[in-house]
Amino acid sequence: MTPDRIRVFLDADVLARPVTRTLLIAGAPESGFRVLWSCYVEAEANRHLKPWMTLVSDLRLRFGWELSPTGQIGGRFEDTDPKDRQVLADAVAAQAQFIVTGNVDDFATGDLTAASMSAVAPDLFMAAQLTVTGYLEALSAMVVGRKAPPNTRGDVHAAIGRQHPRLFAAHVDLIPGIVPLPHPHDPPRTEFRGIRCMRCTNVSRGQAALTSMGLCQPCLTND
Repeated sequence: MTPDRIRVFLDADVLARPVTRTLLIAGAPESGFRVLWSCYVEAEANRHLKPWMTLVSDLRLRFGWELSPTGQIGGRFEDTDPKDRQVLADAVAAQAQFIVTGNVDDFATGDLTAASMSAVAPDLFMAAQLTVTGYLEALSAMVVGRKAPPNTRGDVHAAIGRQHPRLFAAHVDLIPGIVPLPHPHDPPRTEFRGIRCMRCTNVSRGQAALTSMGLCQPCLTND
C-alpha cells in the first residue's frame, strides 16, 4: 500500500454507526483522506449492529470497499487495552496516521507515539478534516432514495447536530436557517491522544506537545 492520502483507520464502534460511517466514507474523497478498516474491525462492528441493520461486510461487497491488512501484535502495544491491541496493529499495517474511535482512552499514549499516530473522537476529527465539498457529498449520500424525513440535505444537516455538534458547528453557515437538533450527551472525556496534529497532520514530539484538541502550536495560532 502506498500512502497516497491521509490514511484514517476506523475503529469498530465508528464503523457500526451508520451516520458516522457514511459521513466519513462519503466525505473522504473530497476531503483529502482515505478511510480504512480491517477484517478484525469489520467483524467486531458486525457483532455490535442491531438485528435489523445491514452488515458492514454486506455493504463492503455491494460497494466494492477493500479491507486493509491484518497486523501482527507480536508483544507490541502492551499498554493499550487488550481488546484494542489488534486494532492498533491493523492501523499500523494500514499505514494510517489516525485512528478514529469513540474510545480514545483505550489507546495508550506511548503506543500511539511509537506508531507516529493519533487516536481521535469522530466528531473532533470530522470537524477538522471534512471539507465543505466533502460534507455536502456526505449529506447528499444520506438522502439518496429516501422518501421519509430526514430526506433533504437541510434535514440531515440539522440531525447531524444531535450526534456530531462539532461537525455541525464547523459547517453551521453552509445551509442557512438550519437549527441543529439538541445533542443529548456530554462529549467523551478524552477526544484526542497522540502526536500527530489534527489540522496539519504533522508529528510533534518532545516539548512540541499538542493541545487536548490535537493541534500543534502553529495550527493553534492560526486557528
